[in-house]
Amino acid sequence: MNSIEKQQPIKRESLSEEHYFQSFIQEAHRLKLLSEAQLEDIQMQSVKLLVRQTQRYNSGDSSSVRVEVAQSIFQSALYSIGVYLKSLPDTDMGLSEIINTPLEELHKKGRKLIEKKINIARHLLHLVQQERIETENIAYRDTIDKGLSEFFSAYDADFSAHDTACSIDYPLNIDKMEMVGIEYILDYLQKLYWENKFCKKFSSNDIACVMRGYDEKYTDLLVNIFRIVFTNTLGCTLLGKSAEGPKIDCMDREKLQHKLQYLSQDQLYEVLEAASIKLCKQFDLTNDFFQNYISQTIRDICERLNNALENGRLESIFVSSKEKTIKPVIHFMDGDKMEDELFRKLANEIRECRFVTDKISIIHRDIHSISDLVDILEADCLFGNEFAELFQVLGDNELAMLFNLLPINKTDSNLEESEKEWQLKLDDYLEGIESNRKNNIIELADKIEMI
Repeated sequence: MNSIEKQQPIKRESLSEEHYFQSFIQEAHRLKLLSEAQLEDIQMQSVKLLVRQTQRYNSGDSSSVRVEVAQSIFQSALYSIGVYLKSLPDTDMGLSEIINTPLEELHKKGRKLIEKKINIARHLLHLVQQERIETENIAYRDTIDKGLSEFFSAYDADFSAHDTACSIDYPLNIDKMEMVGIEYILDYLQKLYWENKFCKKFSSNDIACVMRGYDEKYTDLLVNIFRIVFTNTLGCTLLGKSAEGPKIDCMDREKLQHKLQYLSQDQLYEVLEAASIKLCKQFDLTNDFFQNYISQTIRDICERLNNALENGRLESIFVSSKEKTIKPVIHFMDGDKMEDELFRKLANEIRECRFVTDKISIIHRDIHSISDLVDILEADCLFGNEFAELFQVLGDNELAMLFNLLPINKTDSNLEESEKEWQLKLDDYLEGIESNRKNNIIELADKIEMI
């Protein structure tokens, strides 16, 4: 009989993370664990707590504030009580505290816990910044450098404890978005710390190669680095390969397909779990928090891997590493720019020409820099089809340098209106030439570096 676990009427998992106290009260009332009189007393205490907190907000002058401010203060107070209740061993003890302890006292206990969590989170942020991955991913860098620090300067634990006032773009491997306030930040930092801890077992180049294999433009993506590195490393462990570098190739994927394709989902999970345990021991990452995190990760990987095995698409799970392509560079030094007076005379001479062939001859004879050529293109010297006739006599190098001066982003609906006439004409001209030549011009443009 001693081995029979105590049944708790209120299930912890059925309660809201964000509105824990409110959902606790609702569930207790639904299960008739709180009488109507007790519920009414809790509601009265809640109002008194709101009045007290509002007076504190106004430094004792008044209990009158705007409705939205009062709502935030009230939500903050209830959130603090919820933080304390979550710290208790079980919901039975939580119910006992609600019934027997004044809400004001529960709020004070929650506020003290919030302060402890803030201090722990500050320390974790320091560790995360110290042990960060060296990566070019913008979201990762911005979140660690700015986003997370913003929280501590903006967080109001007294009157907006439920707010998560910061900009966090980098996604975690497993993110508990239902959490708010300091609880969310602390959970985020704990997970990020252990994700970094794992990824630091590899060189920054190994990580970059895996990420490029996932997507060449990974630097701009909102993508979790740990998930991709861990999954590849898990694949290496399944193959019995050294996990010193998370490198998977086509042959490896074929072996994994052959090894795993006939396993049931339960068997697949067991195989992945055993490999993850082996991997964590190898890396000396046996912390309970991390082990639980890996267990959750394995469940998700197992489901995705099962689908990939059925469809023969393991490349969606285990990515090939890709070394950085060294782009050849063409250094270009522009010619000397004309003096203003000389340029004005030349521009007037071109405008007075009756035939476009004469205009082109003058440009060919007297223009010796891309800067001056662009000035001529913008000086009302050419009109209509004359632009295309000039482009036709320019070499690929000159066209490539002009191409580099075109707007990069073509998705803005107002962009075309702001483009200069010569830019629109160059766009049209390049669309009309033979595709091989156009591609050659674009490749040249990518290689040119002005000095």
